[in-house]
Amino acid sequence: MALSAPPIVFFKDNFYSLYRVEGSSMEPSLYHGDVLLVRKSDVFPGTMWKRWMSLASSYEEEEDHQNAVRVMALDASMGSPIGDWWSGNTYLKPPMIHRIGSVIVFKAPDATKYPSREFRVKRVIGLGGQICRASGNFHRLEKVPPFSLWVEGDNQQLAQVDSRKYGAVCKNNVIGLAEFIVWPPSRFGVIPCLTSPMPRSWWPNNPE
Repeated sequence: MALSAPPIVFFKDNFYSLYRVEGSSMEPSLYHGDVLLVRKSDVFPGTMWKRWMSLASSYEEEEDHQNAVRVMALDASMGSPIGDWWSGNTYLKPPMIHRIGSVIVFKAPDATKYPSREFRVKRVIGLGGQICRASGNFHRLEKVPPFSLWVEGDNQQLAQVDSRKYGAVCKNNVIGLAEFIVWPPSRFGVIPCLTSPMPRSWWPNNPE
């Protein structure tokens, strides 16, 4: 058992891990007690980058490719790693998040203030470089810094502690993408990307 522990720890720290939802901020998508499988890295990201540079077969796919390329370019322009020869061709941690509506787990910027709630789970509303309209305030527009994400909870009935309170989340704080509910068995399944019918984030016409 002692010999198998290091590979298990390496896998848990760098590829996949389990996190338990606490609270109701993500209802009705996620409920208190749900256990999530979180992907912490992109494996062989070079293959994804090639796909994003290829010809898309639909409008939705084209939009996905464009978002990915823009995020990748902005991350690189900030000097943020998109992978050296070794990590960039094997695995990239954290994964490059480029889809609006993804659910992520991250270390809260106010974790020192609330140590019992060090990790949070929220939905991505805006990508780095985009303009984002904060929920609950039609007139509040935010410019999301590169290598950052604007995140909010799904449950709009609560006074949310999310980007509306502490601003965009730097990707250095991101643990990974929540991809599956694995417990309880009655709720097992993929966590979908959900977006508002009215777009709440967009790329500026004249990006800096």
